[in-house]
Amino acid sequence: MKRSVTWMFLAAVLTPIPGCVSPEREIFRPNIIFITVDTLRADHLELYGYGRETMPSVAAFGRTAVVFDNAVVPRGLTRPSYASMLSGLYPFRTGVRENHFQLHDDVETLPEILRAAGYHTAAFVSNFTLLGKMSGLAQGFDVYDDRFADDAGGAHHERPARQTLEAILSWVRSAPKEPFFLFINFIDPHGPYTPPEEFRDLFRSGATRTIDRRDIPDYQLHGDTLNFHDYEDRYDAEIRYADWAIGSLIEEMKGRGLWEESLVVFAGDHGEALGSHGVYFRHALYVYDETVRVPMAIRLPADAPGPRDGGPARVAEVCSPIDLMPTVLDLTGLKAAAQLDGQSLLAALRGDSHGKERQPVFLEYANPAGNPSAADLFAVRATSHKMVRTEVPRTGQNLGDVVYDVGNDPEEIRPIPYDSGDPVHARLARRLDRWIDERRAFNPPFPVVEYRVGPEDDDPGGETRGTLRKRLTPEEIEQLRSLGYIR
Repeated sequence: MKRSVTWMFLAAVLTPIPGCVSPEREIFRPNIIFITVDTLRADHLELYGYGRETMPSVAAFGRTAVVFDNAVVPRGLTRPSYASMLSGLYPFRTGVRENHFQLHDDVETLPEILRAAGYHTAAFVSNFTLLGKMSGLAQGFDVYDDRFADDAGGAHHERPARQTLEAILSWVRSAPKEPFFLFINFIDPHGPYTPPEEFRDLFRSGATRTIDRRDIPDYQLHGDTLNFHDYEDRYDAEIRYADWAIGSLIEEMKGRGLWEESLVVFAGDHGEALGSHGVYFRHALYVYDETVRVPMAIRLPADAPGPRDGGPARVAEVCSPIDLMPTVLDLTGLKAAAQLDGQSLLAALRGDSHGKERQPVFLEYANPAGNPSAADLFAVRATSHKMVRTEVPRTGQNLGDVVYDVGNDPEEIRPIPYDSGDPVHARLARRLDRWIDERRAFNPPFPVVEYRVGPEDDDPGGETRGTLRKRLTPEEIEQLRSLGYIR
């Protein structure tokens, strides 16, 4: 097996273009592995202090990596989160604000840049919302495996970890061309919580807390149980199932000499509400940390160039999966065509960030179409504080600002009224104002592609106000409904 790292030296004078580097810069080409898990709360991993061993394989990986304690996603929903992860851009710039929006070909992605630089790119996804033909996320991948098996009930809307693992291992054992970029999405913790039989009884709290049937989404209901702890136990078992697949993959990669010299990223796409703020077993509904905070750990290749101070570490400064693309580009010496919203984490990975406060992350939960009673929520998440603004949709009327001291109030149950005289509040407000202004002023240079799920006679197609509308099939609508994305 050849080494997974390739060194190159460019002596010719080149004009920087996407996928190219500056003249006479030494560049680095490790294999790159992104392992992501859907609907994964950071505080349900022992890596972040959880009392159950839900992810022992990931915990072991974390002991060799840099672990980020305050990683947050800009939108707590699958497709927008992954579009931002693979582009380094906020959802308002990608045009993917909800699960029924499609990433346009004009948005440059990390796999596109890597493929132009000679990488073999492969993705294996398990969530139906990431289906290539609908999501637009397949761009830049030589292999985009989104095959969903059929079962007795019809199309399977989640691909279980075992099936996804089998597809990945088949690809790994085919000796793929190197260097490669391998992107993986496991969905198992996403509802409904249906772990395989061998994992189902791993966690049994024995406690009872009855919740109102009306608080449980229909797609999440298991039999007639209303015991909160039954659902939490099942959720944790699903996490352990995903960890089993990850551990199996790691062992295979190690056996083939593809692990130590690879850049490895582990991350979630969003969290899950498990009763926090009165919401049960769903996500995407607001900007609280139970939805937007995710686990994230990165390990540099064993022979990565540049200084390194100490090795494995924990980083408290706020960051985001949108920082992954600029980090990879920084490490490899490659360039993006446009300025990115994310910021490189390479200094933190090398231990030389000197504790500098990073730019806060912009969060949003915009009013879903057709729900006039819902408000728009915008926020900025810094390391120690979060500021949340509530606005009237379309008019932008400010209904109030609050600040959470997330360092001392991690559950965000004690909102602090905004005080313009408080320097922390004022600094967050200036940053939030800037992001909201940029969001309002931004006009995508491409039509935003939106799949409609309304009545057949409701604007069935064509471009309206810069939006290209397409129609989902009844089967696709039902598949999204089974995952709770459509009510």
